Amino acid sequence: MELIELLERFGAPLITGICGYLVGRPKQKAEVEATNVENAGKVIDKWASYADHLEKNIEQLRAAIEELNEALELVNDEKAFCAKTLTKLQIEYDDLKKLCNELQIELRRMKNEKNIKIDRHHVTGE
Repeated sequence: MELIELLERFGAPLITGICGYLVGRPKQKAEVEATNVENAGKVIDKWASYADHLEKNIEQLRAAIEELNEALELVNDEKAFCAKTLTKLQIEYDDLKKLCNELQIELRRMKNEKNIKIDRHHVTGE
């Protein structure tokens, strides 16, 4: 009788524990897998949100780059126009400087002729 009592006392809880473990273990694995799937879904959603945010930033940066390129093109056109204008003005300046030198030479020559006439007039008494 002692064996039957021992089996009743310890056997029933032991068998219940083993059965509970064998039945509960697949359930626990399924719960862990469900949690892992749920967490993976959250991670995917978060990364998708980041990707959308980054895509919007990239589009904004592309638009800004395009605007800057257009502005740079306008500045380069203005620079080329200014360079042409400067070249024309430099040529005109050089021409005017040359004309000024020629006029100064002519003025000196005319003054010399006038002085020579005045000197002849004094010398000859006319």
